[in-house]
Amino acid sequence: MDTPRDRQVIESRFGPLGGGAQCLAIRGVEYSLSQLLSQIGAEFDDSKPIDALAVEEGHYVLRYIDGQDQRVVAAEFDGDFRILSEVRASLSEWEGDGSNLAYYSGH
Repeated sequence: MDTPRDRQVIESRFGPLGGGAQCLAIRGVEYSLSQLLSQIGAEFDDSKPIDALAVEEGHYVLRYIDGQDQRVVAAEFDGDFRILSEVRASLSEWEGDGSNLAYYSGH
């Protein structure tokens, strides 16, 4: 039996990469993607936000590029910015889609 690739897991749960919002309101406060990266502790020189979604009340996901690991990360977190789960997929899983994800690599 085939197991789904990590890209498929990310996109089946949260939609196409880049299809989410560019900011999220959490507990009445609006956060930009870069502010969300900081809130979840993933703000590094080579981390680049892609999009964010409210999965359900009090449950969110931020998708970003981890340039050092060359991976797309879907980090699920709660209203207190605690990480609940994380899925990582190699940037190479998006190659050939006409995407410019290499731009985010930081290398």
